[in-house]
Amino acid sequence: MADPVYERILSQLKLALLNDCGCEDTLSRAEEGARDAGLSGIDIDAALCKRSFDVRTAAVLAFGCAIRNGDPVARDLARERAQALGLTAEELDFFTSFVSEFRGLTR
Repeated sequence: MADPVYERILSQLKLALLNDCGCEDTLSRAEEGARDAGLSGIDIDAALCKRSFDVRTAAVLAFGCAIRNGDPVARDLARERAQALGLTAEELDFFTSFVSEFRGLTR
């Protein structure tokens, strides 16, 4: 999924997952990557608050954050919402893997 759309979504998801990170270097690298993926400053700020102006991306952020937080109820609700917005099971599996890998790297 090297599609530029996925790069933007993954950049936003990474920022949402790092929203409570206290490491300036880590946040700076994530923000730089988001800018390289074409995100504006306001998109970056929104992602750091676990939000997006795009409803599908917002659904991915909610889904990813629920996985990160280990909240199965929120995860299932976010999955249902994402699927209602047109995301496929394959795409959600991809984002699940991304979050799982990301969690492993940040522990």
